[in-house]
Amino acid sequence: MAHPSVSPPDRSAGGEEAYSPPETLTAPIGTGIKWKFTSQILREGTRLGVGILLARLLTPAEWGTATIAMALASFLTMLAEVGLPVALVQRARISEADRSTMFWTALGLGLAFTALGIALSGLVADLFGEPQLQWLFAALCLGFTVASLEKVPGALLSRDLAFRVLELRQIVATMSGAAVAVVLALAGTGSWAIIGNSLATTTVSCALLWTQTSWRPKLVFAWDSFRSLTAFGGTLLGTQVLRYFQLYSDRLLIGRHLGPGPVGSYAFASQLMFTPIGNIAYPLQMVLFPAFATIQENVERLNAAWLRTTRISVALMTPAFLVLFVVGPDLIPTVFGSRWDDSIPVLQLLCLAGVAYALGTQNGILLAVKDRVGTSFHLALLITATVVAGMVVGLQWGITGVAAGFAIAHWLLVLPETWITARAAEIGFRKILAVILVPLPFAAVATAAALGARAGLEELGVSPWLRILVGAVVLMAVYVGLAYVGSKSLRADADEARSRLRSRKRAAAAGSPSDEAPTYR
Repeated sequence: MAHPSVSPPDRSAGGEEAYSPPETLTAPIGTGIKWKFTSQILREGTRLGVGILLARLLTPAEWGTATIAMALASFLTMLAEVGLPVALVQRARISEADRSTMFWTALGLGLAFTALGIALSGLVADLFGEPQLQWLFAALCLGFTVASLEKVPGALLSRDLAFRVLELRQIVATMSGAAVAVVLALAGTGSWAIIGNSLATTTVSCALLWTQTSWRPKLVFAWDSFRSLTAFGGTLLGTQVLRYFQLYSDRLLIGRHLGPGPVGSYAFASQLMFTPIGNIAYPLQMVLFPAFATIQENVERLNAAWLRTTRISVALMTPAFLVLFVVGPDLIPTVFGSRWDDSIPVLQLLCLAGVAYALGTQNGILLAVKDRVGTSFHLALLITATVVAGMVVGLQWGITGVAAGFAIAHWLLVLPETWITARAAEIGFRKILAVILVPLPFAAVATAAALGARAGLEELGVSPWLRILVGAVVLMAVYVGLAYVGSKSLRADADEARSRLRSRKRAAAAGSPSDEAPTYR
């Protein structure tokens, strides 16, 4: 939505565009979060339905083959992006030369990596011993060029804090991809259902973005803009490459040494575990990064806003991971089928890793906004080395060992990662620890209560569906109650959120629009 103090700039003259810091971030961040979570509910509901269907129709080996192709394609997608969209959003001022130069650079890279990926598809199939990988990977590479076309319009809408437009586009694209996946799965195409989902989502997303902005590239390529954008984006790319290996090296290691069946079971558990990250951390990051960029020159205000949003993020994500930890043994066989039973211990270990992961998910935003991309790179290097080493050691015990190595590594990294972030961002180490550790005691007690309730119900022979429901309700009820009573800061956050919700309801009842649709020039 357009906030009065953050109005979309007029780009018709091709002049320089600068951020106009809003008087308060509450309105734009609140609106962004509202649209993000509305979008997430609809998109994740769609994905869950499609995921259940695919889990019933695809074998672990088919899922694993598609996962390997997707993991490798994600790497080339990241290289083709070179961090340019983030660079465009982060800069306090941009010009038409910056916009057009970025567009032509992104398009050129998209075409180059499409050609490179297709050329390497045969080698990929040989490396993993799966002939079908050649065609799956080659098809995904076609999406690099399509994705390159949406970089600039997406970045410009993010700068305008146009969360409503961006999220409506995501909803339509996700549903379109889901429809394609369902058709292909029912047609018995196996792994192609997952690949078709990805390609359809990317294509529809790109098309919709261009309908929502009147900006069009000019035949301009400025070397000064190119060097400036790639200097930031190139350093950021190094960080993104390292984070890629944090996220995907487990799948590649398992696929290379254990085969597509085990990688399918592991990737299935990993996809479930990343649900809280995809539904809480990433939406917050996409809202907070452009919002924080508007106040980057006010260090005190930026630090205070970051600390508060970090506390809220950790408080939301921690119980979400632990609910999955508790209900996982009933959820997987009941909802997805017994063929995925090997994923149960993997899911539980990854959820424990997720709690540690949650403590640092907002660090990258602060470092990027403060232009500490060099620190981000070195931090990512430490994290990647530790996490990959843990997984390599665990590989000898199969997919459960890999998950255990992943979890142990992330917990070992909590203190070093927090200290490095605190030092680079010039925020007290103890101040950050006081924020991120607040929910953990409440979450631990709530998890113990939920595990006890589930064990008692299992002893009584209660149905798995009821155990899932009771486990989740007990954990959340105990956690919310303890957090509200035991933490002044979390209680204040909850009270303010409830107050704002009441204000919006009163405004809606009075017929006062709280969310006007913006017009983007």
